[in-house]
Amino acid sequence: MLSYSVTLSDALTPITLISGVGLLLLAMTARYNYTTDRVRALLKERRQKAPVIDPVLEKAIRLTYERSHLLKNAILAVTTSAAFSGILVLVTILEHLLELNMEVWKSTMLLTAVVFIVVSTIFFVLEVQISLQTCQILQMASVQDYFHTLLLCKLRKQYARKILLLLPELPYS
Repeated sequence: MLSYSVTLSDALTPITLISGVGLLLLAMTARYNYTTDRVRALLKERRQKAPVIDPVLEKAIRLTYERSHLLKNAILAVTTSAAFSGILVLVTILEHLLELNMEVWKSTMLLTAVVFIVVSTIFFVLEVQISLQTCQILQMASVQDYFHTLLLCKLRKQYARKILLLLPELPYS
């Protein structure tokens, strides 16, 4: 006899897994959207600097694109995990409806779903590492720009003093 409570109880694990995967997918999608927007902004900045090639900008574009690629793979893996969790719910319901023993199938589906979550997490960790690397590169570039600007200001002041000393005094009228 088909017991609704037993079926629901057996399907609860994959349903919970789908909810957790959904939250993970939401976070990854937000990061993916940010990286694609960032690549567009960096490409626009590169077009504005057109003939000049900025190596820091080029590296930032490459790293941000690499982040997008890793996030795409992470999203694909976590979506595949959700699909296997959905199949697990279906197999659980069919097992109870048809009174079959599908423990091997259910274990395989659950194991596959968890493996894809682990793969997705690995991609996500790699993306975070590249994100930190990009931040360090941009921070170093901004520090170098700051010191470069500071040096230029100091040189301008020195040259301005020398020029003023070399100029004859102008008569005031």
